[in-house]
Amino acid sequence: MTMKLKNKNFSVVGLGQTGIAAANFLSRQGALVTVTDSKSREQLLEPLKLLCADVKTRFQDPKPSSNAEGVVLSPGVDIRSPFLEEASRRGIEIISEIELANRFNTVPIIAITGTNGKSTCTSLTAEIFVKAGKKVHAGGNLGTPFISLLESGNADYRILELSSFQMEATSTLHPIVSVILNISLDHMDRHKDFKSYIELKKKVFARQTQSDYLILNQDDLNTRDLGKDCPAEIIFFSTKIELEKGIFLRGNKIIARLNNREIEVMSLESLPMRMQWQVENILPAIAIALTLNLPHDAIKRTLYSFTGLEHRLEWVRNLDGVDFINDSKGTNVGSVCKSLNTFRRPIILIAGGKDKNTDFFPLKNLIKEKVKHLVLIGETRNKFKEILNGSLGYEESDSLEEAVGLAKAKAQAGDIVLLSPACSSFDMFKDYADRGTHFKAIVKNL
Repeated sequence: MTMKLKNKNFSVVGLGQTGIAAANFLSRQGALVTVTDSKSREQLLEPLKLLCADVKTRFQDPKPSSNAEGVVLSPGVDIRSPFLEEASRRGIEIISEIELANRFNTVPIIAITGTNGKSTCTSLTAEIFVKAGKKVHAGGNLGTPFISLLESGNADYRILELSSFQMEATSTLHPIVSVILNISLDHMDRHKDFKSYIELKKKVFARQTQSDYLILNQDDLNTRDLGKDCPAEIIFFSTKIELEKGIFLRGNKIIARLNNREIEVMSLESLPMRMQWQVENILPAIAIALTLNLPHDAIKRTLYSFTGLEHRLEWVRNLDGVDFINDSKGTNVGSVCKSLNTFRRPIILIAGGKDKNTDFFPLKNLIKEKVKHLVLIGETRNKFKEILNGSLGYEESDSLEEAVGLAKAKAQAGDIVLLSPACSSFDMFKDYADRGTHFKAIVKNL
């Protein structure tokens, strides 16, 4: 489904990386484009330099232009925002950048979503495809906007990481393989309830057919039954049970049971330590590769060489027998649960930050079970203390530097100091990457 763009008036809301890419694409297609943003011109001087010369701008007012014939939203813009009501009332189509790109895309899509692990699984999958000799473009929520990939020439596949924000105004996406890694409470400050959040995740397979594949996490109560009404072939992955069809662990071996045959992919012991922490992201990547008949050798070579992603269970250093791990991307409860369950060693956990209207209660028992000592930072400290209710020893800190020092003082050889905050970083840092970078610098200077 393509769109007629030439001489059509479009408003792009949000002058971030995605908004810039969408505006420039529309402009190059001959559309008349205005970008709007709630920030001032002075706040956006650097992004402005990246816009095509004929793109108009309006600042301190995100409302689409009155003459707009179509509106494209950046992911950070809620489709329920009051300033969009007039355009909606006028019957103007409001779409996401993902939807815009999809209408011009001609390359098979592999789409990966979930609450946690999307970036690692997407990057790992792309690496496997490259090692197998395939030409792929990877992007979406991971770095490069989907719309920018269209201008990268042809490819065998486009591999997209997709967030719930990106799916709000997306309706025609049709991946040949879709993956839902897991679903846990997140972004409740944006989505009206958990059911709505799940429904957005389900849109990734809404247009799939019998010739497509849907890969789901058998171990996650919120994902295992999602495909009941999906005509695509469903393939599960599990770290806990053997599956009739899918990718699973048998003891310390990764087993693939697909197309009525079983193969041993590899043992966990043969993986580098950094990859042994990523099993839940490895299994779906293997499922994608084997489903599309990529060679076993390409999978193994990638898993041996893949370095992982920054700020996602990233090993920083070992000091006096203590491993320091940067998981600053752990911005929600589900992510922290996943990270805590990764380790079988005593953990000193650094947690806290800006609240996203999150219920921390699901962390209580796991923290009591896995965490030796807790160091709390940020504006959610009192909320953490309420759910713990004196059941675990903790300290509070006004800075990350002090928090690392407190954690180090409590750690003994064999322990892990883990930064996995369960919160966003905006009360103390620019973003999760800024927080993780500060953590690594502090640790390396100990």
